[in-house]
Amino acid sequence: MKNLMTYINPLKEFTTDYVDLVKVQIDNSLRTWKPKDILLVTNFPYSYRGINSMIVPDDLFCNHRKRASKINVICYMMENQMIDDVCWFHDFDAYQASSFPKVILGKKDAAFTDYGFSEMWNTGSFFFTPEAKDIFELIRQTMNSKRVNEEIALQRLTSRNINNINERYLRLNNTYNLGRMRYNDLTYGKAEKPIRVFHFHPRMTQLYEEVKPLLPEYLIEIFKNHGY
Repeated sequence: MKNLMTYINPLKEFTTDYVDLVKVQIDNSLRTWKPKDILLVTNFPYSYRGINSMIVPDDLFCNHRKRASKINVICYMMENQMIDDVCWFHDFDAYQASSFPKVILGKKDAAFTDYGFSEMWNTGSFFFTPEAKDIFELIRQTMNSKRVNEEIALQRLTSRNINNINERYLRLNNTYNLGRMRYNDLTYGKAEKPIRVFHFHPRMTQLYEEVKPLLPEYLIEIFKNHGY
């Protein structure tokens, strides 16, 4: 399995919100992942603790929804045979806190989580195989033609079962993407324990203090080391 993170910016650098988060992610990932399995994809050179970014073209930036650039990158990587294994994609503010099962997808091509409090897709953390190339191309086409983000595009595809997409993915428990709602509400209650992935920004002080009692000590230490 590969650990995939992407960041495309016309400025060709990490902005203030991300310059420390990328280090948090690499530090956290190196605890349990082999360096060769950590894929950091950017449109500019970057290196930290032996993890060097894979550089892709600037035009993968999504002008109408910048966070949807992740879909353009995934499509590009698949088109250029840069992905040859199951991938876990995650945003820079989604942190692995527990190990993943060896088999997550079963015989499916992708696995997505929702927000826990609704069935709307949350694309801050998901899994996919190289066989999902056409699924991500459909997401890309939809988000570009409708001028929407990737979550709405995926929702349109699954609600209409376009190209029989609903037979090809799993809906995972939100333990793989415990989002930004209050951590004592129904989202936390629904999540299988231990939590696999926490999704929040540590600069959101109130939320960070709320979730901190649930975090492993090593992750708190990594945050501290980077000024959070």
